[in-house]
Amino acid sequence: MRYRQMQGDIERVLFDGAAIHKRLDEMAAQITADYPERELTVIAILTGSLMFMSDLLRRIPLPLKLDCLSVASYHGKTQTSSGVIFKQLDVPNVAGRDFLILDDILESGHTLAAIRKSWKRPNRAAFGSVCC
Repeated sequence: MRYRQMQGDIERVLFDGAAIHKRLDEMAAQITADYPERELTVIAILTGSLMFMSDLLRRIPLPLKLDCLSVASYHGKTQTSSGVIFKQLDVPNVAGRDFLILDDILESGHTLAAIRKSWKRPNRAAFGSVCC
């Protein structure tokens, strides 16, 4: 559905484009400060984070490695359950690397918790997560 078609369904706008761009600039500056001169692996959780990831990564002047992970916690339902399914067979290798997970919504936390648990290794450098 196109934005113009949805306009009648929108009750109010919480954040306008300028506010969103300002926050993206702030987040990019913080990430840049947190990972100076280190290669950061960014892992986008598909597919909800793609637009957010694109807007954010353009603002980060660091060497980045990008990977994606497709997971689901809804199992065909409209609300989350405690189980998380990894849809991608090849989970990105983050051993010894600084990595940042980008997701669209942190609702129940089950997806992020499952990802963190699966990557809980002593040789991991640094881990962070950002949700839009």
